[in-house]
Amino acid sequence: MKILPVISTKGGEGKSTQAANLCGFLADAGLKTLLIDGDFGQPTASSIYQLTYEAPCGIYELLMQSVDLGNASNIISNSFIPNLDVIISNDPQAHLLTAMLHAPDGRLRMRNVLQHPLFNEYDVIIIDSQGARSVMLELIALAATDTTIGIVKPVLPDIREFLRGAIAMFEQLRSLSSYGIALPAIRILVNCMDYTSLAKTTLGQLETIVSEGKYSPYADEISVSMLNTQIYDLDIYKAGHFAGEPAHRLETQTRRKSDSALQTMHNLACELLPEWREHFGALLSRSVKEVNHV
Repeated sequence: MKILPVISTKGGEGKSTQAANLCGFLADAGLKTLLIDGDFGQPTASSIYQLTYEAPCGIYELLMQSVDLGNASNIISNSFIPNLDVIISNDPQAHLLTAMLHAPDGRLRMRNVLQHPLFNEYDVIIIDSQGARSVMLELIALAATDTTIGIVKPVLPDIREFLRGAIAMFEQLRSLSSYGIALPAIRILVNCMDYTSLAKTTLGQLETIVSEGKYSPYADEISVSMLNTQIYDLDIYKAGHFAGEPAHRLETQTRRKSDSALQTMHNLACELLPEWREHFGALLSRSVKEVNHV
């Protein structure tokens, strides 16, 4: 079971949309997938896909440990996409912020609760997060099995915020190593890429910062790398969000320079989860053949 948090300390980077798109692709590829909505401020991930069953409990009860996990229907909501389940965000008053800040194991609470046998049935768990630095973002990042997805747009202020927000957060979490807790690697996913020279120049600056370890004086302890896959700023992703459908279902082929949504999600899944590459390739081939047949 892989746990992949999607993080950024800035709102509006597209975490919820791309977390949902990745989940939809993984589920269509046959992986049993769980999407946890950890954004209490704007619980977008809870509502992108229609739910065929909404559980009475959500992330609040999960982290407060007030729900019986022995019965999956208490906490697990089912989406209309086969293989894709959801744990909804249900803490609009942000009570979890205070509770987790003062809990002895607050920063490790998500990591701990996901060890319950209930979650062993999933191949992949993806956790969406709020675009703000807090104990909630910390506990979501620390729940990773080995990797977090850091989403950033190719805009200089956004990159600066990522470095002084997400990277600085990881610097402060280094102290947990004395308790035998290793920090997950950060793999940066560039979202809303475009064809302008400014975006390309900004991306080049970020790649240099990462490759030369200039993102932190503790680069030997905090692993950061760039994902080769980039998600372009295309209407198809907005259309998918509006339609409540994974973008890869809406666009399988394109004549643009950039890849289709299907090819992009395939490439991203292969980078993050290479052990299931055959599943992803089969979905890619099947989807293209179905379109060509039509």
